[in-house]
Amino acid sequence: MVDSVIIEPVTKHDDEGFHRLVQTERARLSAFFPLTTERCTDVRSTRKYLKEIVDRSNKREFYCFVLREFEGGDPIGAVFLKQFDWTIPKCETAYFVAASYEKHGLGSMGVIWATDFALSQLGVNKVIARIAPDNIASVRVAEKCGFQLEGLIRRDFRAGNGELMDVLQYGLVR
Repeated sequence: MVDSVIIEPVTKHDDEGFHRLVQTERARLSAFFPLTTERCTDVRSTRKYLKEIVDRSNKREFYCFVLREFEGGDPIGAVFLKQFDWTIPKCETAYFVAASYEKHGLGSMGVIWATDFALSQLGVNKVIARIAPDNIASVRVAEKCGFQLEGLIRRDFRAGNGELMDVLQYGLVR
């Protein structure tokens, strides 16, 4: 069992490990992380995707933090900060952990870390999480991290298969 996790910004050098993570979890991720699964089809495309994320983080547009079991280890999960609206300011978080690492609190650690980064380092006032109503594990992570249910948003997310899905919107304000 893992008691702690290393959380750090993704780099283009994470290409092989990130690709392995996405490949292993592809069936679970394709509905809710369609862009990531579409862009990470091989190591080369994954490297290009990660380089674009790094470039976008330098512009304060998009962030990806990877979770590792130990320093230099392959990513075992990821937390994203995206959909920034600097007029509020707010952003959205999305997260996943490899199935073999679930139920150990690692997702919660990643979300707490990324949310703190958004609030304290980036200066956002609100972080939201949009979660499929039947994704009980993600709902638990959001609630454990202090997010509060704001409501059901009907037909607000296009899944990887093209279906428009309802989402529960959770929010955490400064």
